[in-house]
Amino acid sequence: MEASRLAVRPAVASDAETIFRFVAGLIEDHLPGQEPWTSAERIRADGFGPDPLFEAFMAERDGEAVGFVSFFRGYAGWRGKPMGIVHALYVLPEERRTGAAQALMGAVAKTALERGWVRVEPFVEEERPAIRFYEAIGMRDLHHRHMRLDGEALERLARSTL
Repeated sequence: MEASRLAVRPAVASDAETIFRFVAGLIEDHLPGQEPWTSAERIRADGFGPDPLFEAFMAERDGEAVGFVSFFRGYAGWRGKPMGIVHALYVLPEERRTGAAQALMGAVAKTALERGWVRVEPFVEEERPAIRFYEAIGMRDLHHRHMRLDGEALERLARSTL
């Protein structure tokens, strides 16, 4: 019996529906019962239009999508160099611990080196099992806090400076 084959490739516009399903799975992992705030159409427009806001890689086993990672370029201001920011990494539950997540992050790392990015940083919520994975592939927990300004607070602050 031949071993199943894992491959990673850049995502294309026709992957938008699959990426949407994976985003829905990621949301379900974090906030059970919460409906996605996006759509396949929005993902297609934002990731594969004339000015893409993100890039993604797809992991496939025997030609079937099993996971994805999305990332975008940022700027490491203290270093004065570009960096990569991983926004989402998702692997189907039955494919976890099979090397798919590591292969996806490896593709991001390779992209970072090819483009001269100084580092790659993911968004990870505190106390998530993913932290152990990221540490296992060599990432350090900097114990920084990720803050968010949105909704009414965003509007209120914007109005206060007018």
